[in-house]
Amino acid sequence: MAVEFEKYRPLIEALSSPPIVGDKAFYAPSELINEKFFLFSDGKLSAYYAPFHYMNLSARVVLIGLTPGWTQMERAFRTAKRAMANGLTGDELFDCIEKSGSFSGPMRKNLVSMLDGIGLNQHLKIISCAELFGSASALAHFTSAVSAPTFANGKNFSGHGVSFLKLPKFRQFIIDNLAKELASLPDAIIIPLGKIVDEIMEFLREGHLIEPARCLLGFPHPSSANGHRKPLYEQGKDHWREQLAGWFVSPHASLT
Repeated sequence: MAVEFEKYRPLIEALSSPPIVGDKAFYAPSELINEKFFLFSDGKLSAYYAPFHYMNLSARVVLIGLTPGWTQMERAFRTAKRAMANGLTGDELFDCIEKSGSFSGPMRKNLVSMLDGIGLNQHLKIISCAELFGSASALAHFTSAVSAPTFANGKNFSGHGVSFLKLPKFRQFIIDNLAKELASLPDAIIIPLGKIVDEIMEFLREGHLIEPARCLLGFPHPSSANGHRKPLYEQGKDHWREQLAGWFVSPHASLT
């Protein structure tokens, strides 16, 4: 992953400081969603580079969203630009970018409540999973099924209308990136957020690319806009509690 970053480092360094909008500085989409950071297109979807490289090898839980949107992409570049100017490199730089906005806002509150509700905090020996976004961040790894920000006609791709798995380039990207990322975290329980990410995890399970016991399938997306979140959670929480209890036994139980 560091090799890929080195390819894009000069392009990030060459970016001008983001312009002021109101009382804050933000990049415009045209400054990042362009040929300099373009990776590939498949069907009506286009994927772009963003400096998401952090690997938390001590993680005991992996939380997986679908793909970064524009807000996450812009924040990642803005954070990278500032952190590089302050001399951060390597894991320190990538960690700084990672912490700039994983599952922020009301979504985080919902997610914490859901994770605590199935007892993940108890297995991780913390008071609340809110600590995964602060003092206990070493226990969690945040990632996306497709870590490259993906857009449909310049707009955030929500996963609806077409499946990543039906597009050969995206399917291969998932195998080459997500599957290898999860393989490097063999002791971490995997929680895919939402039905669409579920389907991708099923694909990896069927291909024997991840261990079935480590994946909490069916876990609903924590967004407040997800009208099915509460009933799906109530239906599945007892099963997920049992699955967690089964996972966090030897050799997966010890926390270092």
